[in-house]
Amino acid sequence: MQPPLQGTDADIMHIALTMSADAGSRFLPMLGEGIFFKGLGGQTVERFLVDTAGIPLAYLKERVQTVFLDGRALDDFSTARVADGTILALSAAMPGLAGAVLRRGGFYAPMRRQISHDSQTLGTAGGAVLVTLKLFNMIARELGPAFLQEGVLVPGARLEDFIQRQGRWVWQGCLSADADGRPVSPVQIAERIAGRRWVRLSVRNSG
Repeated sequence: MQPPLQGTDADIMHIALTMSADAGSRFLPMLGEGIFFKGLGGQTVERFLVDTAGIPLAYLKERVQTVFLDGRALDDFSTARVADGTILALSAAMPGLAGAVLRRGGFYAPMRRQISHDSQTLGTAGGAVLVTLKLFNMIARELGPAFLQEGVLVPGARLEDFIQRQGRWVWQGCLSADADGRPVSPVQIAERIAGRRWVRLSVRNSG
């Protein structure tokens, strides 16, 4: 379960990393675990992804082949709506029959009726909501660097766990690190974010 987003942006710790060459790609797996966006409830999935997450509409229609809304395959993201706690997952085309069945609007889509989302289901209208966005395979590789450079909102405990699982290797190629605008040693990041509910992480490649 996602932690509630309370307080103001001042309560969110900001971690900024500068990585050499493409070393920032080590953080791409975090996108599959989920990044968070604050937005308006009742928006369609399409409008939320375009207006709030900043994904170009043409990219959604041309590159995103599989969409899951709260664990169910979604064919039409222009009618389904987001609510507080919604989880969206985006993927490019996946191989094999499973990929063909899960592909939105595909020939085999009727085969997955039991796991398909009812696109007419309405989310809570109005008011602030917190939505989880997960990016996989080619979608993560193509959109991930821009998301990371802009800064992604993640639970502090999740980032701390990710760093611990990666070990010191994750900091190879880290040229600089800031915590709330103050320089810190990269190896101190996990200690700094311990106990923090939310962290906004930005990762920039120097090259």
